Amino acid sequence: MKNKNEPQTRKFSIYIIILVVWAIISAFLLVRYTPALSLLGISLNIFVMVLALTDLFSFAPWAGMLLSVLTFTGSGYSLLNMNQDFLISTIIGAVIFIITAIICAIYAKQVRKVDEKYARLQQVADSLMIYDRSTSLMRWKFARQTLTTEILRGRRYNNDVTLVLFEYRNRDQFTRDDIRRINQVVSEILQEGIRTNLDIAFINDHLGLILPETGSEGALILTRRLIKESNRRVDARVVAGISSFPSDAITEEEIIENAKTALNEAIYSRRSVVDYHTVRIDSAVEPKDFPADPNAATKLPGSQEDYVAILENIDLDQDEWVIWVEGFNQMEDLVEVKRSFSDIAHIDAVEFLFLQKNHLVVKIRSTDPDLLDASNPFPGWEVLKNSPENRYWLLAMKDIPSEEDQS
Repeated sequence: MKNKNEPQTRKFSIYIIILVVWAIISAFLLVRYTPALSLLGISLNIFVMVLALTDLFSFAPWAGMLLSVLTFTGSGYSLLNMNQDFLISTIIGAVIFIITAIICAIYAKQVRKVDEKYARLQQVADSLMIYDRSTSLMRWKFARQTLTTEILRGRRYNNDVTLVLFEYRNRDQFTRDDIRRINQVVSEILQEGIRTNLDIAFINDHLGLILPETGSEGALILTRRLIKESNRRVDARVVAGISSFPSDAITEEEIIENAKTALNEAIYSRRSVVDYHTVRIDSAVEPKDFPADPNAATKLPGSQEDYVAILENIDLDQDEWVIWVEGFNQMEDLVEVKRSFSDIAHIDAVEFLFLQKNHLVVKIRSTDPDLLDASNPFPGWEVLKNSPENRYWLLAMKDIPSEEDQS
C-alpha cells in the first residue's frame, strides 16, 4: 500500500504557499486602494489568519472575518465619512477578509481531518496491539516487557516481583465458548482485586498477574482470595502457580519457567495455589507450554494447515468470515483498510483481530448468503484464496484511495 504521508505533506505545503501569497497580495491591495486604512486592514487580516489557524472554536474563521469587517467599516466611516472612498475601502477590505477566512477555513478543515484520522488510528492500533479484545487485559507480549522492566527495577532497588499464572482444572472438558465466558468473569475479578496503578493483569493461553513490590507471601494471600472469588462465580476450578524474584529466580526466563512448573503442580495436585518454593525438585510434572507470543507456535500463514491452526482460536457466527490481508506493513493504513471494507455493500461489521507478521487479520460480518458464488465479492481487493470449510478469505492489498483522494 502506498505511503500517504508524502502526498499529505505536499498538500499542506500548497495551502501554506497559497496563504502566504494571498497575504502579500492582500497587503498590496490594501496599501494601493485604501492607503488611509492600510495598516489597520493588514493588522485585521493577520488577526483573521491567526484566529482561524489556531482553530479555537468551530466558526473561528467566520467570527474573525465578521469582527474584522465591522472594525474596518467603523474605522473607515470615522475617518472618511460617507463618501466614495469609504465605500471602495469597505468593499475591498470586506472582500479581502472573506477570501482570507475561506482559505484559512479550508486549511483548518484539512488539519482537523488529519488529526481525527490519526486519533482513530491510534485508538485502533492501541487496542489491536496491546489489549485483548474480549477481556481488556494486556496481551502477554507486552506484559512480558513489563515483567522484564520490573525485574530490572527489583535488582536496582531490592524489590520483590511475583508472577502468577492461572489455569482451570480439566480445561479440555470446556468448549471455547465456555473458556471465553470464564475468562471474561475471572478477568473482571482480577482487575477488581489488584492495585490497578501498579499490578498488571494479562492474558495469553493463561490469565496471569505481574505483582511488583510483592513477595511470595503477599502473592499467596492475594491469589487465594482471587481464586476463592473466582470459584464462587464460575463453574470451573481455578488453580494458580506462583514464582517470585529474587527468592525463586533471578532472570525473566527463570521466573516464567518456575511459575509454569508451579502451575502444573497445582493442576495435577489437590492444591489450588502452588508456590514454587513447595515444588519438589524431583517432580515428574513437566512445565506446560506457555509461549511468549500467542502466535509463536504458528508459522506465517501460507498453507491450509497454518490457517486452520490459527482459526481454531477465532469464534465465528454463521454470517462471519475471517479476512487475511496479505502484505500489510504500514500501521497508519488501518483506518483506510477499515473504511475500504465498510464501503462494501454486503459488509455491515468490521473488527480487527491481530497482526500475524505481514498479515492483518480481520473479522467481518456479511449479509450476503451467497458470498462464495459472487463474481467480485470484495471490490478493490484481489482474492488469492478462500476456504468455505474454515470460513476465511486471503486478500491481496491494493492502493486503497483515502478519503482525501476521493474528495
